[in-house]
Amino acid sequence: MTMKIRGSILGLVVIAAVLIALVLWYGKKPPVETPPVASVETNAAPPAATAPSAPVVSAPVSTNAPAAKMVATTATAKPKPAGEPKSQRMVEILSSANDVPIVFYGRLEDQFGNPVAGAEVTGTTTINNGASVGANRITVTSDSNGFFQLDAGKGESLGIMPKKAGYALATTGTEFRYSQLDAGYYVPDPNNPTVIKMWKLQGAEPLVSIDQHYKLPYTGAPVTVNVDLLAGKIVPSGGDLKITVTRPPGVVALSNRQDWSVKIEVVDGGLIETSTSEARVAYAAPDGGYQPSDEFIFSTNAPHKWFGGFDQMFFISSRGGQVYSKVFLSFNLNRNPDDPMSLTLRGVASTGGSRNWEGSVPQQ
Repeated sequence: MTMKIRGSILGLVVIAAVLIALVLWYGKKPPVETPPVASVETNAAPPAATAPSAPVVSAPVSTNAPAAKMVATTATAKPKPAGEPKSQRMVEILSSANDVPIVFYGRLEDQFGNPVAGAEVTGTTTINNGASVGANRITVTSDSNGFFQLDAGKGESLGIMPKKAGYALATTGTEFRYSQLDAGYYVPDPNNPTVIKMWKLQGAEPLVSIDQHYKLPYTGAPVTVNVDLLAGKIVPSGGDLKITVTRPPGVVALSNRQDWSVKIEVVDGGLIETSTSEARVAYAAPDGGYQPSDEFIFSTNAPHKWFGGFDQMFFISSRGGQVYSKVFLSFNLNRNPDDPMSLTLRGVASTGGSRNWEGSVPQQ
């Protein structure tokens, strides 16, 4: 019994010695280093205290233009907040390329080449320099020779609108890009003023209003219709236009392209392709340059130019020069053979051999 007790005591002593040794060993082991936390990039802007702020630039308006009167700037320039380095770089680019002096030398002429004196000319400068956006307006008056000069502050472009009683604007290109980001940007030349045409009104005439819509059936063969522009209906023969549509059988669509065409012939006359903007400022029909017909061919050999319809503006002389029209033609091909094709004609016509399109009152 005494031997068992001694053995137990000895065991306890050994266990205690081992525990003490372990405590002493861990106490001397160096501490475990905590690994550094990897930094995470974000798109957040730097704190406001350190973020650079982009300057707010307001385009000045010069007051030394040779004008009878000036109009104060009406722009509202909105500052853009400073941001990341990339945004700051964009501000610098825009400031360099779009914040340029806007000076314009111009001359107003009528359709006969005569100067238009005493016209009110408003210039609108568009501002987008990366730090501010807005618009400035300045108004001057053309001198006795039709000349005028606009000193319109700084910006990226200038729009011009002349006005005078008895005249109408007859030029489509009145927007001038000064931004050096644009190829071929406008460069003013005091020795070569830009001519802006104005139409001296000769007297309005009542015009025939054209607004016609047709549904053309497809029968498996070319479809030909004669259109009377003045009566607004399809006629058996005569009229003003002969329109022929050639369409293949089956489905014709972007997903199933096939060759098709529309031919437009003028009855005893001709036509000229033009644009809606040119037609808008055409106050008299051209006295020449008409072609007897025009054809629009949509071929699968040119897939990037293939369409299932088209819109086109025309100047038209018909009936032996007795009718002059400016007509917008819109045509849509039918996808399925059983569906109708769509034809729309809109515009005005002057009758009795007159080429005058000044009239604003339609005559039915």
